[in-house]
Amino acid sequence: MKNIRNDIKTKSFRPVYLIFGEEGHQRDSAAKSLENAVLEDSQVRDTFGENFDVTEFINCANTLSLFGGYRLISVKDSGVFSSGSDERLLNYMKDPNPDAVIIFNEKKVDKRGRLYKAVSKTGYSLECKKLSPKDIRNYCIGKMKSEGKNLEKNSLELLLSNLGDDMSEAENEVQKLLSYTDGSSLVTCEDVENIVTKKLEGRVFDLIDALCLKKTSHALEILSNMLLMKENPVMITVAISRQLRLMLQYKFLARSMPHDEITKKMKLHPYAAKKIAYASKGFSNKALMGALKDCRNIIISAFSGDMELERGIEILILKYTN
Repeated sequence: MKNIRNDIKTKSFRPVYLIFGEEGHQRDSAAKSLENAVLEDSQVRDTFGENFDVTEFINCANTLSLFGGYRLISVKDSGVFSSGSDERLLNYMKDPNPDAVIIFNEKKVDKRGRLYKAVSKTGYSLECKKLSPKDIRNYCIGKMKSEGKNLEKNSLELLLSNLGDDMSEAENEVQKLLSYTDGSSLVTCEDVENIVTKKLEGRVFDLIDALCLKKTSHALEILSNMLLMKENPVMITVAISRQLRLMLQYKFLARSMPHDEITKKMKLHPYAAKKIAYASKGFSNKALMGALKDCRNIIISAFSGDMELERGIEILILKYTN
C-alpha cells in the first residue's frame, strides 16, 4: 500500500496494478483511491467486470485518448488471474500502452500463473490478506480514540466478539456505535448490547445462557427473534452444537489447565472464552453430550421429514430448561 500511496502523491502511475486478496474492503478502498487519483489527469474511463472480454479489453487499452491525459481502465472480479493465462494479455503486459492505467481488483489470483508474474513485473501487485483479530482490535481502539471516546471495561471485548474479520462490517458497526453514543465520552457495555448487530454465534451464546439459567420463556424469545431475522434453522442448530462442543472441550481441558492456556489452545476470542467458561459450569458432561446427540437427532428428523427444525429446537429448549 505504501507504493500506491507514493504513486498517488507523485502522480507517477504504473501501466498496470493488481489489487487482490480476501479482504474486500481493503481492496476496494485501495482501488478507489488509485482510481480517483488517476481520474484527476484522465478524460476517459472504461470498466470491465465478470463478463470479461479479452479482445475488447486489449482494443480499449491500446486506444489513445483523444483528449490527452491517462486512459483509466478499471477491472473488477474478471477471474483472469485464476484461470489459464491468455497469450493476448501476456503480450500486452510485455509492451503496455504508456497512456493507459489499468487497475485489476480481484478476489482470487493464482500467484503461480504467468499473468500474475507478468503484471507484477510490468506494474505493481498488492495482496490484501484477511484481517487478524489484532487488526480489527487496533482499528476499533484507534477510531474510538480519534473520536474522543473512552471504553468501559469489557465493552471493547463485547464489541469485538460481535465483529467478524471483515473491515467493512467493523467500520459499519463502529460508526453505528459512535452515532448512538453521540454526546457521551464513554461507551458502555449496554451501548454495545443496544446498537451493535449480533452475529449468529452471539445470539446463540445468549440462548445457551438462558438454558443455563433455566429461563424457558427468554430462550424461546431469543429463538423466535433469530427466526424473525431470517436465520436458517439448520445454521442455528449447527451453531448450538458448536457451542455445546466447545463447552464440553473447555470442561475437559479445565481439569488440568488454567483459563488463559485453554483460551490459547482452543484459539478463542477472550470474551468468547469467558462466556464458554461460564456456560460450561451450568451443564454436566453427561448433559452436554446428551444435548449434542439431541441436536444431531433434530437435524436427522428434519431432513427425513419427521419434524420441523423450528419445533425440534423448541423441544431442545424445553428439555434443558426444565
